[in-house]
Amino acid sequence: MPAKTGASHSFGYLVSVLVGGLLVEHVLTYVPSSRRASRAAGELLTTVTDVPVSEEVAGMLLVATVLTGIWGVGFHLYRH
Repeated sequence: MPAKTGASHSFGYLVSVLVGGLLVEHVLTYVPSSRRASRAAGELLTTVTDVPVSEEVAGMLLVATVLTGIWGVGFHLYRH
């Protein structure tokens, strides 16, 4: 069971990161509030890690996080 769950979560994360990288520019362009959220996430990551994070990278991470959450919820709903 852990191997099945781990493999699904790993695959979901990989897909989310790839799709997040492709979607970030569209999301930042067509959803104006996402640019502010992306900037805030980048500033938070920079503050916490002392590593500068660009707006695009922070946006990609936000999109990937949302997609991973959706994938996880879908997986658990499908499983039960």
